[in-house]
Parts: sequence; structure tokens; C-alpha cells
Amino acid sequence: MKEEDKDAESKDSEDRKKSDERGERRYEKLEFQGLGRLPDEDGGGGDTIKDTKLYKWLDNFWYHYKWGVIVVTFFAVILGICVYQYASREVPDVYVMYAGPQYLSSGATTRFKESLRSVTEDYNGDGETGITLVTLVCVSDDEIEEMKAEAEENGEEFYLDASANSQNIKQFSMEIFAGESVVCMLDPWLYESVKSAGGFMELTEIFTEEELSGLELYDECGIYLSSTKFYKYYSSVSVLPEDTVLCIRNISTISAFKGKAKYEKLHEYHESMFRSLVLFEYPEGYVETDPSETEAPTGGSVTETEDAASVKSKLFTA
Repeated sequence: MKEEDKDAESKDSEDRKKSDERGERRYEKLEFQGLGRLPDEDGGGGDTIKDTKLYKWLDNFWYHYKWGVIVVTFFAVILGICVYQYASREVPDVYVMYAGPQYLSSGATTRFKESLRSVTEDYNGDGETGITLVTLVCVSDDEIEEMKAEAEENGEEFYLDASANSQNIKQFSMEIFAGESVVCMLDPWLYESVKSAGGFMELTEIFTEEELSGLELYDECGIYLSSTKFYKYYSSVSVLPEDTVLCIRNISTISAFKGKAKYEKLHEYHESMFRSLVLFEYPEGYVETDPSETEAPTGGSVTETEDAASVKSKLFTA
């Protein structure tokens, strides 16, 4: 028994020794990987990482310049985000504006833009047909009086948010003076306010007399949108009032500040789109029907019922 105990004790001692050796090797490995002490030339323990020149240099640099590094890194990240957003943003091919009494919801605006895409090409060559559509609810004094009379006739209370209406009219003026919109669909009183200042191109600069013969002209610069096949075909467009005037702006006087040659090229794109819209033809096989006989023109976009009551939702409360 004593011999057996001695053998067992000897074996346990050897196992402990091997275990200690493995532990020592693991410790040395961790040291070598920079988690403890660096090995010296003989493989034994040397200086710690903190004693190295590189560590001391980095530590000194961080101590003196850490706020500069943080600020530079912050602005570098912001700049990177801005560059990415600018590079990935959609660049519009055309800029269109509607201003008048008809309110267009977000969904109606999206469908309106889809209809406009059918007469727009990828003019800037970026692989996308981009359209910017500005919509402004602007009501004239005469229209307000009509709505007030209608409300009284129906026994309803009438309230006008004059501030909202005034703000939209100011925004319209700014868009005409300094905005990007070129193709315009306007209520007659807004059209007249710009036309009197020579703000629109004459139609004969873009179309022949024969091309204009089948359309109802408002005057030498404007066309009733409702007389176009584009208006009759797309229900997303025919929600606009029938007296909406379709027109195209002259080249802006501020184009010289934006680069005249570039702006003239952009204006040519809009003239091309304007022609396509005015001269729009029904798809093959489509038969024009009386709007009173059908809920929506065949082939048109899905419509959303919106009338004068929609305006009240934005400017009025009853």
C-alpha cells in the first residue's frame, strides 16, 4: 500500500508541475501579445508596453492634442455624411408648380408627379426621371367671398386663416422671382399677376399655329389645362380646376448669377417637357369618354376625391 501511495503522490506531483508549466507558457504568451510584459532578448520578461517609445509618444500626443483630434474627427464624420447625401440625392430633371385653390394631399401629389413622368425624359442623364412639384393653396379675395357666401347659404360658420393664405401667396411670389419652377399651372388671378410683368413665354415661341389649333388658349402665353388630353386622361391631374392656366416662365433674370449657359440648357429641357405635356396623345386603343359618364378615365391614375372642401381643411374651418 505504501508503494502504491508513493506512486500516486509522485504522479500528482508531476501533474501539478505540468499544469504549472502550461500556465507559465500561457502567461508568457499573453505577455508577448502585449497584454503583460515584453520578452527580452533571452525570451524572459522585459519592459512593459507602457515603457515602449511608441506608447509614450502616443500617450504624449493624446494628452496634448486629444480635443483637436476629437473636433477634427467630428467634422470629418459630418462632412462624410453630407458628401454621401449630396452624391446620393435625386437631381430633378424638371421643376413644376401648381398654385391655386385646390389642395393636393401627399398621396395626390405623388400620383400627380407619376403622371408628369409620362411626359418627362431623363434630361440630365443620371438614370432617373426626377421631378420637383411645388403645390401652393392660394385663394383670391373673390374666391373667399364666394366660399363665404356658399357657407352662409348652407348655414355653416366661415373662418379664414388669413395668415396661412397670405404666407402661401408670398411663397408663390418668391418662387416666381427666385425659385426653380419653370412649368406652371396657375389660378387665373395668379397667372395675370405674373403675366402683366412679362413673366411668361409666348406660346408661338414653342408651338406652331397648327399645333395650337385644337387647344383652348387663355391668351398668347397661357393654355387652359383642361383643354389638353393630358388633363382629360389622367384623373390625378383632372382634380385641378378647369380654369387652371398652363404656362411656362421666361428665363429668369437671376440666371446670370447661377450660370446663364447652364440655366438656358435647363430651360430647354422644360420647353421640351412643356411641348410633350401640351401635345400629349392618348395611348393606342384609348377612347375618350364624357367624364360625367365614368368615375375615372380609363388608363388614368387612381383618383382621390378632392374639391373646395379640401381647401377648407388647410385654410378654413367650418
